[in-house]
Amino acid sequence: MTDVRYAKKTWPEIQGYVARDAVVIVPTAAMEEHGPHLPVDTDIVLGAEVATRAAQAAKQPTLVMPTLWVGWETHHMDFPGTIDMPWNAIIHYGLHVTRSLVHHGFRRIVILNSHGSNRPLIEVIARQTVIDAPHTHCVALSWWELQDAQRAFNAVRESAVTSHACELETSGYLAIDPDRVRMDLAARDMDGAASTHFWSDLMGQRPDPTFKNSVKYMEIWSAFSNTGVRGDPTKATAEKGKAVLDAAAAELAEIIDELARRPIREGRDHH
Repeated sequence: MTDVRYAKKTWPEIQGYVARDAVVIVPTAAMEEHGPHLPVDTDIVLGAEVATRAAQAAKQPTLVMPTLWVGWETHHMDFPGTIDMPWNAIIHYGLHVTRSLVHHGFRRIVILNSHGSNRPLIEVIARQTVIDAPHTHCVALSWWELQDAQRAFNAVRESAVTSHACELETSGYLAIDPDRVRMDLAARDMDGAASTHFWSDLMGQRPDPTFKNSVKYMEIWSAFSNTGVRGDPTKATAEKGKAVLDAAAAELAEIIDELARRPIREGRDHH
């Protein structure tokens, strides 16, 4: 397979990718607890896997940056192993990366996130990148938001909630590096406080069909989880993980090629 790692290229090779109007994927993640059964690099591993597979499958030349592995983590700090970075530092960090890419001539950037609390931050980074450089496209999304990934996993899932160190994330890690997963320590840990507008699910499935749209909220994690888990990792399998990762990578490859075809239109000052 083609080596799509930005970090493994020389500067003349990178300049060659610029000349081909390559897309650059910037993965964002976190170093955080994922229960007693998953490593603290879970978000890093899952996001990088989706990004790499998609870059290799896309028709457009694509490079994958090293993952920006620090995340906004204050709500997880009750659990050892988690590394927290202030939200504004993450935005500045991400913007310096995208501005550097734009400075070198890249015009099409995808910020691919794999940590829930980074979601509002990556949108700010993407929007500000375009404001700073109107001759660019910079888009942001989290890998689990991809509809084909949701469709693939929801067809085989056995748990009511996918959230954190759950059936989804554990299945993904099992598909990538099963020797690192301690399934003997996996245990169900579910938040029972879900209600009509207070619920969340990575795969977009309502825990109750009568529930309506979910408000954006985040409680301190240890307030509702004893183990750091939210969900049921005991239902995880490598087969489920492969299905969702394959679907996510395939749809992200489509987005890359769609972004490559999209014209870049600059605004006009009407003063």
